[in-house]
Amino acid sequence: MSNSALAKLIEENEWTDIPLKIITREGHAVDTSNNQWHLPYSMKAHPTLDFSNIINLSLRWITKRYIQEKIQTTSTHAGYSNFQDIKREFLRFQNDFGLIQNLSKTKLENNLISVVEHRISQARAKHRLWALYRPIQWYIWCAENYPELGFCSAYAMELDSMILPGNPKGEAVRMEDPDSGPLHRSLELPLIIKALREDKSPVLEHIQQKVAVALSIALGRNPANLTYLRESDFINLTSESDEACYILKMPRIKKRQLNPRDDFMEEYLDPEFAKYVQELITANQQIKTIVKTQNGNIEIDRPLFIKVEQNKAALSAGLLNESFNMPSADISELVKKFAKRHNIISPLTGETLYLSTRRLRYTLATSLASEGISRRELARILDHTDTQHVQVYFEVTGNIVEHLDKASAKGFAKYLDFFKGRIIDSANEAVNGKRNDKHLSFINEANPTDQTEIGVCGENNICHLDPPFSCYLCPKFQPYRHADHEHVLACLLNSRDARMKKYENTRLGIQLDDVIFAVAQVAEECKSEVSND
Repeated sequence: MSNSALAKLIEENEWTDIPLKIITREGHAVDTSNNQWHLPYSMKAHPTLDFSNIINLSLRWITKRYIQEKIQTTSTHAGYSNFQDIKREFLRFQNDFGLIQNLSKTKLENNLISVVEHRISQARAKHRLWALYRPIQWYIWCAENYPELGFCSAYAMELDSMILPGNPKGEAVRMEDPDSGPLHRSLELPLIIKALREDKSPVLEHIQQKVAVALSIALGRNPANLTYLRESDFINLTSESDEACYILKMPRIKKRQLNPRDDFMEEYLDPEFAKYVQELITANQQIKTIVKTQNGNIEIDRPLFIKVEQNKAALSAGLLNESFNMPSADISELVKKFAKRHNIISPLTGETLYLSTRRLRYTLATSLASEGISRRELARILDHTDTQHVQVYFEVTGNIVEHLDKASAKGFAKYLDFFKGRIIDSANEAVNGKRNDKHLSFINEANPTDQTEIGVCGENNICHLDPPFSCYLCPKFQPYRHADHEHVLACLLNSRDARMKKYENTRLGIQLDDVIFAVAQVAEECKSEVSND
């Protein structure tokens, strides 16, 4: 169909043509006068919809009309997502199935059905029918509103009767995928937290990485939530007290409000993670968040995650308040780069840990589910509107903790590297070696008469830890080379097994895992050094 033929059909049927400009549901203008629509969507680095690649003019026009309606009545995000899905699932096969120019209505109708049938067949074979939901809705809408352009109403009714499964968001959780499922709470998550604590880099991007990881661990939010965070959302409720209490006002997304910052959830933030946010706010001070406009320079509220070179998508769309917002894809990259920069090796795979905001969200959810949180409360924490989407986290709670023995504890210990103290041969070479109150013994909780001397505490001030369990994790601890650390390890493993059998709450079973791995590391290092002697 030529341009003139399409124009004639539009006129004869009194259809509304594509306007030169549309207003999004959020109230922003979009220039629709050409084939490239630049959306006011700062979460994406390149939010441009390019319709010029759609060869058939009828398909191009009707797709524009569909996306226009989504942008105007649902959201800019809906318009963007629908276009990407329609193009990926159907329209990228236009050359293979002859969706070319100058087709008769009948020929276009047959070729379109062939494309859809082919994609349904492939999706069934790959168990991903859920991915066709938006493209199928596009076909149904086109058939209902513009059957004259080559969309079959009868075939649309068949498509409408299909039962499409939902997006299997919980599949990675359910399968405990080592690359995309939740992180192991004892073997992988501690490595990330240790890297956070040891990361002293003053580089802005590195600080941004730390905060993105810390907030993902603590709150389990999507990158899009972090995109809209501002420094002013970080609040100390007890600024005049020595005991600080921090909250973060988290902007909500996907809740049908016109702006993500129209609604917030106030979340408590642990002081350890809060200090990383404070560090980022301090580092941000070197950046001037000033936008040049025709009316002069405007200073905007500083986002927490600043895109130093500015958000080009927001600027081109006139979203001045978002012109320094870091797109969600960039925030996802911060998390991935953190694991690569620290070369965090997963004890489970022996390879660099694949880290993502989604995996950290899964980790938080499975951890809370295993600790006995209610479904309603977990849904609130994850910002779900109902409890349906959190069921999968409760289904896997019995499988996320496995048995530990000496061999596996020692094998994992070399990756975890929890022991940071100094091994000594006798009290004579130890700091505080002459102080009897600093000599440490391990007492078997199953048999209090079973006691083992393990080393000397090198802390001169009052110790606030929980000796002897926490000693192996303390850099001031000085274990004896010839002490029976193997016996300590065996006692702790037996205690762990007893807790696992006694308590359904898996947290009580693994709460000493860090200590177990540190003891295993000491036992192996002592064994190695003795054999070398």
